[in-house]
Amino acid sequence: MDVVIWLIGLLLIGCGFLVKYAPDVIAGYNTMPEDKKKNVDVEGLSTFLRNGLVLIGTLIIAGFYLFRWLSLDAINENIMLIVVLGGVLFLVIYARRYDHNKK
Repeated sequence: MDVVIWLIGLLLIGCGFLVKYAPDVIAGYNTMPEDKKKNVDVEGLSTFLRNGLVLIGTLIIAGFYLFRWLSLDAINENIMLIVVLGGVLFLVIYARRYDHNKK
C-alpha cells in the first residue's frame, strides 16, 4: 500500500507542476475559443491549480503515515478517497473565480 500512496501522491504533485508550466492541459481552458481565453487569468489559475494539486498529493502521503501512526485504520484505508474528492471539489469550485467571462 505504501508504494501506491507514494505513486499517487507524486503523480498529483507532478501534475501540479505540469499545469503550471503547460496551462493548456487544464480541462476546459484548452477547448475555449481564443476570445474567451483572453478573459481567463491563466497565470492565477495555473498557480492555484499547482498549489492545490501539490497540497493534495502531499496530504495523501502525509495523511497516510499520520493515520497509520495514530492507528486509525478506517481513515487510513480511505485517505486517498477523502483527500482527492475533497480537494478536487474545492479546486473546481474555487477555480471559477479566475474565469472572467460572462456566464
